Amino acid sequence: MKKTILLFALSALFAACSEDDAQPVQAQNEVDIENKVLLLKVDLLTHAFEGGKELIFPEADGFTIETDYLSPGDFGNITLKYAEVDQMIFDGTIHWMGLGNMNYPENLDAPETFSIVEDAAEMPALSGFELVSYGNEGITVPIEPDHQLIWNSIDNLTQVKAYRQSNPEAKVHLFLYTPSVGIGNPEEWDWYVILKN
Repeated sequence: MKKTILLFALSALFAACSEDDAQPVQAQNEVDIENKVLLLKVDLLTHAFEGGKELIFPEADGFTIETDYLSPGDFGNITLKYAEVDQMIFDGTIHWMGLGNMNYPENLDAPETFSIVEDAAEMPALSGFELVSYGNEGITVPIEPDHQLIWNSIDNLTQVKAYRQSNPEAKVHLFLYTPSVGIGNPEEWDWYVILKN
């Protein structure tokens, strides 16, 4: 009798373990359909890929980038928000005759942590790119982007290819972060490429 009870208990334990083992597969499938935004940093002058961050948001219909810009009298700020969910994508300070810094995300994943593919993602037509404006103050981007050089720096990233395949009609947003203005130093400026899955 004791053997029967022990055998039954072990069977139940193995069955419970099997159910737990199935959970990560289901969770992985859920991750694949999450609402994600990829933020990638590209140096303004060298066009070197300098890292990035994948951000996960609640489900939403549409993707609009809303800008909150505080012009730097001495100190300013720029915040980019995912308007449909009212959550931050980027936040950074801007200094007049100084150097601001990125506050959000707190850090970026290093370039070497991104996997690459042999067959790079095809560059969208120029109409597929959109510059992120600085808001209602009539501020224009001081430097026109070289779309080809920016794209060449990220086109072989596995995530870029996956994002473009899952959402080929989405705009590729380009945001120029200038943490120093006045006698600003373009060596401190970066393009941020923003992709939506």
